[in-house]
Amino acid sequence: MKPKIKNCRYIFGVLLLGILIWVGLLVKNHLEFQHEMVQILHSKEVEKIIEEELKELDPNALTPKGKIQSYEINDETIEHNPMGGIMFRIIINGDKEITENFGLRKDSENAPIEQVGVSKSVEFQDLVEKK
Repeated sequence: MKPKIKNCRYIFGVLLLGILIWVGLLVKNHLEFQHEMVQILHSKEVEKIIEEELKELDPNALTPKGKIQSYEINDETIEHNPMGGIMFRIIINGDKEITENFGLRKDSENAPIEQVGVSKSVEFQDLVEKK
């Protein structure tokens, strides 16, 4: 085999290996970041924020008398907001049609987590407004 072709294969192999390592590191960093967001959303601080929001809408929320009996965070909807913070959806009463979208952010390391945006599905609005 000619030395020129051998050198080209060697360079191609090194470049390919470098690209594979780079892509692997990107995937690893993304998965670590996603895991960190899940940990934050399942914390007591975020649980308190969600429950306060639900009790504003239904004073009897999360009790047997309330229209809102339960909620769960849909982990599949967790994503990083490009403007900063985390966006996610909660499912109300186990019905995937009755949802509320949340946005949370934290301004600094020592600052509390703040709710920055909420939108409710039509079905959720109907549930809360129903007498």
